[in-house]
Amino acid sequence: MLKGFRTAVKYFTIGLVAGLLLAPRKGDDTRAILVARGRDYIKELISSGRHAAADLKDQAGEAARERFGSDSRNYDNSASSGIQ
Repeated sequence: MLKGFRTAVKYFTIGLVAGLLLAPRKGDDTRAILVARGRDYIKELISSGRHAAADLKDQAGEAARERFGSDSRNYDNSASSGIQ
């Protein structure tokens, strides 16, 4: 498995270098575009993570309400325990 991963990384690197060498733009322009795309990708990834976390929070809340919502006991902390 490690051999396949190394091969994939090697050919990815070769393709990346060849693409940058044969690019129709100047190197500075190409790097600026790649950095901008990378930042956009990272922002999108973070946003997706936040949405996923919010969805999990909602699902956990719904599951807790389903499990404990029908419980008739009172969990109010203001009840006196008799200890002073």
